Amino acid sequence: MTQIKLPFNKSIGINDPPFIIAEIGNNHNGDLELAFELIRKAKKCGVDAVKFQVKDIESSFSKELLDKTYDNENSFGSTYREHKEALEFSKKQLKEIYDYSEELKILCFSTPFDIKSIKLLEELDNPIYKISSFHVTDLKLIEEICKTQKPIIISSGMSTLDELDKAINLIKSYTKKFALLHCVSSYPTNDQDLNLNVIPTLKNRYDCIIGYSGHERGTVLCTSTILLGSRIIERHFTLDRYMKGPDHASSLEPDGMSLVVKRAKRTFVALGSTEKNVLDSELNNRKKFRGY
Repeated sequence: MTQIKLPFNKSIGINDPPFIIAEIGNNHNGDLELAFELIRKAKKCGVDAVKFQVKDIESSFSKELLDKTYDNENSFGSTYREHKEALEFSKKQLKEIYDYSEELKILCFSTPFDIKSIKLLEELDNPIYKISSFHVTDLKLIEEICKTQKPIIISSGMSTLDELDKAINLIKSYTKKFALLHCVSSYPTNDQDLNLNVIPTLKNRYDCIIGYSGHERGTVLCTSTILLGSRIIERHFTLDRYMKGPDHASSLEPDGMSLVVKRAKRTFVALGSTEKNVLDSELNNRKKFRGY
């Protein structure tokens, strides 16, 4: 498996500590100052990266969907178009976000929802591309991302193995620098639907770095995936789970994200070696109880 080397001396690999991503996504609510605060809090939590979503609204969604009435407690507009437009940043604002992350020395990258957004992100020198579960079957989008020659992280939610085969084979035809995240696209995900045993299945099938993108309640189960071979953990991040917006309720607040970072590091250290030896810490008791 290829190790993925990244800015700020970060790397993703089977022998590297878990790479923790705070998925800010749309939880900035279209407010630049809130985005900055989320980046600051994520940095304080000790995560390795923050991630955003970038969309050209007219390219990313059908006119039929955009014209639909979108009237609920989490809506930022009367139609789905108005709602989505309210949550998008301009190129200038995105540059401020990337520059601010650079100042804080935290990796910032994005999920593009369309080809126009890839071009915009290339102008911002986006260091990694995330392919969402929604886009696993969008092979044109995946190919355009591959052409950037940047590392790729792809989620596997709501996808069959046949659909994943096509996406992963396309990526492999361009690069070895990619990782696949086990994901269940329900928000929040019930424990019985997490299906964590799929993680080694994906690892063996695609012979690549494996991770986990979780939407479950709590912080324990996502870090347990490290025991199954996961080396990336991605969780949605918010300042307040009761804030207005579609993703806040299935996100972690700063205290929860800090716990994920601490537990992930501790779990990784506890993996130790695959070799069975007498450890130095056991020698005194070995001498005491066995006499040698």
